[in-house]
Order: sequence, then C-alpha cells, then structure tokens
Amino acid sequence: MVRLLKPWTRRRAPQFDDSVPGPASPRRGGRWSSRTLMIGGVVLVLAGIGVIVAPIVSTYVRGHTDDQALSDWNHGGASALAGAAPNAPAAVPGSSTAGSPAPAGCTPNAAPAQDYALVSFPSLAKYGYSGVAATGDWNTLRQRSMVHYTTSPAPGQQGNVIIGFHREPHYEHIDQLNVGDAITVQDRSCAVHTYRVTQRWTLDPGKVTQLDTTTGHDITLVTCTPWWQDYNRIVWRGTLVSSQPG
Repeated sequence: MVRLLKPWTRRRAPQFDDSVPGPASPRRGGRWSSRTLMIGGVVLVLAGIGVIVAPIVSTYVRGHTDDQALSDWNHGGASALAGAAPNAPAAVPGSSTAGSPAPAGCTPNAAPAQDYALVSFPSLAKYGYSGVAATGDWNTLRQRSMVHYTTSPAPGQQGNVIIGFHREPHYEHIDQLNVGDAITVQDRSCAVHTYRVTQRWTLDPGKVTQLDTTTGHDITLVTCTPWWQDYNRIVWRGTLVSSQPG
C-alpha cells in the first residue's frame, strides 16, 4: 500500500495584534508607581497645610473685622466706657439713674446697625480687652468674634443676656476672669450696664445649660477653651449691679 503524503506547507509566523495591550515593562510600571506616590504625597501635604492655614486665615480676617467694628464704634460717639467701679454699691436692677453720669459728649452711636454693644472687662484692664458684639446667632461667629444672641434680652433688661465669643485672636487671657470681676456693656444709646460675675464653669459643650431664660437681670458669657484648641467651654454668669443713662 502506498501511503499518500500531504504536501509540506509553510507555517505562517504569528502576527502581532496591537489591539491587545501587552504587559508593561517593569521599568515603565515602576516609573508610574513612583509618580503616583509622589503626587499622592504632595496632595496629602497640601491638605495638611490647608487644615493648619485655613483656621489661621479665618481668624486673621475675623480679627480685622473686629478691629474695624471697634474703630467704627469709637468714631460713632461712644469713645469712652464709663462703667461703675468694681466695688461700687449695687443698684436696684433696671435702674436708669444708678452709677456715675455718662461721659461728657457721648452721643447715640452711629456705627453700622449690626454692631450691637461694646463689651469690656475692667478687671482685666492690663490686657485692654474690649470688643463690639454683633447681633445675630451662633452662625454670626463665623464672621465676628463676639455676638449678642438676638433672641436674648438687651443689656440692662430683665432676663438672661447671652453673649458668645471666640478667644482667638483678641481674648487669650480671658480665662483669668473670675467670680467677683466686672463685665461692662455699653449699648448704642451710650447707656452703660455693669454686671458682677457670680458663677463660673468649665464644661463639655454638651453640658452647657446656662443659656436658658432667667427671672433676674443676668448676663451669660460663653467662650471656648483651651486657647486654640477649643474642646471645652468657659461659662460666666453675672448679675446687674448698675445701669447709667447715655
């Protein structure tokens, strides 16, 4: 039997299909990995800088606004704060005749309408602490360092006058305000109301309950502590001891 043999045929060499990506060379892959890590590191560094710088910039801008408000207030006619001396006898709450006369030449304030009252701390005079509280709510503290809560009474009136403020940038040593010290509030008509601190607390934010209304002539101040860390609150309660007319 004769076996028939198929004629020999040349096999075609395999053709490269460039539509299917081949494996990247180790050198090229390593280069992209290095770039990815470097970019990720830069992003993390920039994010960290933003976390640090943003509050500093915000505080600087807010401080500049505070300084302008104080200048506006002083040029609006209320250039002197003449509260009762720290040891002055207590007046009948709400009296408009208690205390010394208003400073000569004091005229109703012409500062911008959002500037509500000038708050000062005579017992800490060595620091020169004095600031203008805006009127508003807690959101106002994003633009201003001090706010009179708009739903609380006006200074000198019956009830609980609520003033919240940041320690940064102007009140670093406000934690030295103690029981027995004075808080003086001058309103836009130049009337000056002096309160004596009767109680002080350092509390977790969730435990601050001193903002409720009262039946006396009181003031409650709230700020953050420690300086630049702000995880607790210092709360002061004061009682009206004198009011003088503007």
